[in-house]
Amino acid sequence: MDAAMTDREYTGAPVWVRRWRSVHLGWLAVVFGSCTVVVGLLVVAVPVIARTGAEGLLTLSWLAFFVLLPLGMAVPMSGIGAARLSRFVRRVDVAGVGAGLSVPGRGDFVARAGLLAFASVVGLSYFVFRDDGPDPRQEMAELLTAIGAPACLAWFVLGFVIVNRTRISLHPEGVVQQTYRRRGWKVTNDVTVVRWSDIADLRLEEHPNPAVPHRGDLPVIRVPRRSSETDEPELVIMACEKKVEPNSLLALLLWCRDNPWARAQLGHDDARELLRPPRLRERIRADRAASTSGERNAVR
Repeated sequence: MDAAMTDREYTGAPVWVRRWRSVHLGWLAVVFGSCTVVVGLLVVAVPVIARTGAEGLLTLSWLAFFVLLPLGMAVPMSGIGAARLSRFVRRVDVAGVGAGLSVPGRGDFVARAGLLAFASVVGLSYFVFRDDGPDPRQEMAELLTAIGAPACLAWFVLGFVIVNRTRISLHPEGVVQQTYRRRGWKVTNDVTVVRWSDIADLRLEEHPNPAVPHRGDLPVIRVPRRSSETDEPELVIMACEKKVEPNSLLALLLWCRDNPWARAQLGHDDARELLRPPRLRERIRADRAASTSGERNAVR
């Protein structure tokens, strides 16, 4: 652990320090570009539908689908979503541990919403191009329906039959990880508690992002224990998959680890404010400063 992390001791609030890139300008450009296209589609929707009817509505639906799909991916990847603290960051009670602050994950809402939108557009295509006579568009609509309907149904069924859900929460006693697994009718729910006094270090790691073709690093926080006799696995917090800004989460973990008197605030109703990140402009400036410093060090 470097000196900057030890400087957090005896501070009245978590000190935000840029450890990972907080705002990705490339993904941010995708967000604003997609929003511009969506606004354009809304502007031309009424005259196009009035002139072309159902076929125009279908064309706009497909365009909207292919625009909203990357938009749903770009919002969490860009870091703009952290500009507003998620409402799911709230007080939570865990049996046997007590009150604490939840650190929610992103979940699979975007994937499910995208699948639902795809199924809706495919179904609309089938009803628009359905005809008794031979038509290449009708054959394509029937093929998409024959493949898409079972695929959508299987996805939704598997989403409820096979479930892996990990929840992280911060408590005055320590860091709690709840792992919920469902395999059909078999359900297991494991709770792991790492007490603050048992945290040996906070290891910052990055792993390649498989969602983009180029190399992109996503933050991971490993929490090794002081006690080596325990058989429990090392706690791994996938900060990149949480609905909180990763640097803010790290700042709160360090603050609670180094200041025993501060841990009691995690059980308060206003504890969520401890995870509120700086403004978007401040985070962009921090990224630029870090990039400039890195370029200077590379030149030297």
